[in-house]
Amino acid sequence: MPSTARPGSPTPETQDDPRPQIRPAAALVLALEALMIAAAATASFWLSGTAGARPGLMIALGVFLLVFALGAAIAARSVLLRGRFGLGYGITWQLFQALVGASLLRGGLYWQGALALVLAVVAFVLLLQLVRSTPLPSRLD
Repeated sequence: MPSTARPGSPTPETQDDPRPQIRPAAALVLALEALMIAAAATASFWLSGTAGARPGLMIALGVFLLVFALGAAIAARSVLLRGRFGLGYGITWQLFQALVGASLLRGGLYWQGALALVLAVVAFVLLLQLVRSTPLPSRLD
């Protein structure tokens, strides 16, 4: 059956999204963060062979980072599918990431800290713009 919607008119999926281009952008930033966290986990595993007396600490850090990378990847998918998990996890993660970025700056790792802070602020702003346009579980029907 042909659709009666006019070209350019909102579809049911984008009807409540005032700016639908924000959703893929927010998911992309979360996916980029997931890749960067996974890269840090890989570096941690690699450094466990050269950590001297504390290789277990580096392996534990790598596992810890992989858990958060998986969470960020799932959050990116959830944001694309208009789920609430991605918003809650993503916003909370940006607060932690901003703290880590500030700590990196204070520790003298300037470009790493600046990158973490920029990504945290961009993702935070994008995710906050999606909060009202993401349906609550009770409104899905």
